[in-house]
Order: sequence, then C-alpha cells, then structure tokens
Amino acid sequence: MTGVLVGILVVDDHPVVLTGLTALIGSDPALRVVASARSASQALALDVACDVALLDLQLPDGDGIDLGVRLKQRTGCRVLILTMDADETTVIRALASGLDGYLLKDADPEEVLAALHTAAAGSMVVGRGASAAITTAARLAPRTDALASLDARDLEILELLVRGLPTSQVAARLYLAPKTIRNRVSEILGKLGVGSREEAVQLARAAGVGR
Repeated sequence: MTGVLVGILVVDDHPVVLTGLTALIGSDPALRVVASARSASQALALDVACDVALLDLQLPDGDGIDLGVRLKQRTGCRVLILTMDADETTVIRALASGLDGYLLKDADPEEVLAALHTAAAGSMVVGRGASAAITTAARLAPRTDALASLDARDLEILELLVRGLPTSQVAARLYLAPKTIRNRVSEILGKLGVGSREEAVQLARAAGVGR
C-alpha cells in the first residue's frame, strides 16, 4: 500500500491507552486514525471505512474477538487484537475466528506499527508473547485426547482445579473428603500422563475445559 494512507480504527475502553495508540499511529506518516471507540457498540455504530481495526480484547459491552468478526463481515477490514491476555486458548480462538493478528500490550511501539503495516498488506501477525502461547497450545494439543480417559467425576474435579480452587474447596463443593480429592487428583495425573497439577490444568485449558 505504498503511497496510500492506511486507515486505522482503534477500539479500547481505557482513555489513556486509546490516546497513546492514537498518538503512536499518528507518528507514522503512512498511517492515520480514521475513528476510535471505547466500546463494541460505539465501534459498530460508526459509519466509517478503515483498512485495519486494532481492538482491545476486553470491552465493557462485549468481546474484541466477536467485535472483530462482525467488523470483518461488515467492512472487510483486517483485524488485530491488542491485549494483555496471552492465554493460548484465547489466541487460538481469535485466529480460528478469522482475525488477522494478535498482539500483546507489552509489545514495543515499533512492533505495533509494523503489525499494522503487515496486516494492511494482507499478512497474518502474531506478536512474540502470543506466538509463545500458540507454541504451547500446539505442544499440548496431541495430548488433549487423554481427557477422553477421564470419567465424569474426574472432569468435575479438573474443572474446579482449572478455576483455581484449592483441594479443601474442591472437596467441599463435591461433598468429599480432602484425602479423597488428593487421591483422585493423583489418578487424574496418571490418566493424563502429566507430573503435576499445573500441567494438568494447562492441558485442560488447552482442551477448553472450564471455558
């Protein structure tokens, strides 16, 4: 898109972030902010054409991924998610939904600008932190089939672990003794072929448990 200004729509509910992104984009002579919004509804109400939409993931009235899908369907623009969330399932959901990139907010300003140019040119963009999340998910994916070996009670326990509950609270929720939960967790680790609760939780998240 040499010689043509790339129009950017920026959506973020934090005024300071929105102002900073607008200033950053304005510092690049090949880019221009054509509109900005602080919510999904505001973005959808805009009657403006853009080449790339740069969207926060967590919006006060919706999800940036869902908003991105609607914007692409409506305008055909390219869509990048810019967020602090590096969870591998979220990254993969964004890309599987047809969005064009995923960046983390700790990216260098130059990386953000380069990502906008890359997306405008029609290529996929995955930031460094998000790339690591995808690598983790790809590593875990072949092992998620092991969840089929778990029974209904195992899955109940695993879902509570994914939610961050300690053994005592898991036991209370399921009306079981803490020792019973510890024994069941050990059995679950064996069925999944992992060595720790943390690995089991990571594997479960990659498979969508607790989503």
